Amino acid sequence: MKHPSINAPDKQMNKIWMFREAIVHAKTCLCLAFFVSLAQISFAQEWNNARLVILYGGNVTFNFNSLEKIKNGIEIENLTHIGISLADSNQVGHTLEGFDLNFRSFNGATEIRGDVYTLPLNHIRLRAENALGLGAGTSFGYQDLDVGWTTLFTYTNISFTDLTWATHQLYLSYDCGIPISAGGNGSLLGEPGDFFTIEIEIELIPTGPGF
Repeated sequence: MKHPSINAPDKQMNKIWMFREAIVHAKTCLCLAFFVSLAQISFAQEWNNARLVILYGGNVTFNFNSLEKIKNGIEIENLTHIGISLADSNQVGHTLEGFDLNFRSFNGATEIRGDVYTLPLNHIRLRAENALGLGAGTSFGYQDLDVGWTTLFTYTNISFTDLTWATHQLYLSYDCGIPISAGGNGSLLGEPGDFFTIEIEIELIPTGPGF
C-alpha cells in the first residue's frame, strides 16, 4: 500500500536531492597557501641584490565543488606573477650567468593536510614560464610538489646583465587532481572531502662559475 504522504513526483524530487547532497559531501576543497623565501647562500656577504617580488597571486585556492572538477581536476594558469631582481657583485671568482627557480613543500611537509584526512604532495603541480624579459630561459613544464627542491625554470646568459623585477618576470601556474589519462598524477575521485592546505616555498639560486 502506497504511503499517503509520498507520491511519485515526491520520490523523484527526493532522488534529485539525494544526488545533490552526495555531490556536496564529496567536495574536496584544497586551499593552497603560497610562501616565498629567498635561499640563503654561503657567500651572502658578497651578494647584495637578489630578490623575488610577488606582484599578485600569493594565495591559490582549488575549490572542487562539482563532480566534473573532482573527476577532471583543476588547472589555474598564470595566477602568480613574480618579479626577479639579480645583480652581479663583480667579486673575483664569482661570475654570474643566470639563475634557477626551485620549489618544495615548506618546512619539510610530507603530505597535504586536511582537518581530518591527508593527500600525497604530488597531487599539486607547478609550472613557471616567462612573463616578461626572460624569454631566453627554459621552463621545465609542470613539476610535482615534493619535499626536496625541484627546478621549475632556469635562465642563463653568459654575457649577463643585471635583472630587475619590473622588467624580468615569471608566471606560475598550478594544477591539482588531473587524471593520468590527461597527463596528470591522478584525479581526486574517491578521495575524502576535507579542507586541505599546504605551503610552498620557492628559492632563487644564482648560477655561473663560482656559484
